[in-house]
Amino acid sequence: MSVHPDLLAPFLPPGDKVSTRQTTPNGGTQRCNVSVDDELALVAGRLWWAKTGSVVDVAAVHAQVNKGDVTTGDEFLYSGTGAVGKVEGCTDSAHPDQALFTVVQVFASDRESSSTMKRLITEYTGQVQKGSDCT
Repeated sequence: MSVHPDLLAPFLPPGDKVSTRQTTPNGGTQRCNVSVDDELALVAGRLWWAKTGSVVDVAAVHAQVNKGDVTTGDEFLYSGTGAVGKVEGCTDSAHPDQALFTVVQVFASDRESSSTMKRLITEYTGQVQKGSDCT
């Protein structure tokens, strides 16, 4: 998934080399780890979670997604260092009783912006919704 670089830049520390690594820690989770000079700075992921779950439920088990603000409609929860979004309209035969969620976690020190995080999780979730994971 791609998002506008201006939405990522505030969460990345200064450095010489940005690298990404895709991981799949389990059958229902995909992550993109973004590192700067080989230090983990940000993780963007998507995961299947119980359909009855909420962004608050998903946030509760993810580091860096501090208690944040929930948007009207309960689609997004965001703080200065992390966010969760619920992707509407996605189904997967391998996860029939689950909904797709997105998660962004910032691990770089002194990199916080609630307003930018809100825009980042909104754009990232929209890109996931348009992607191949949604049918």
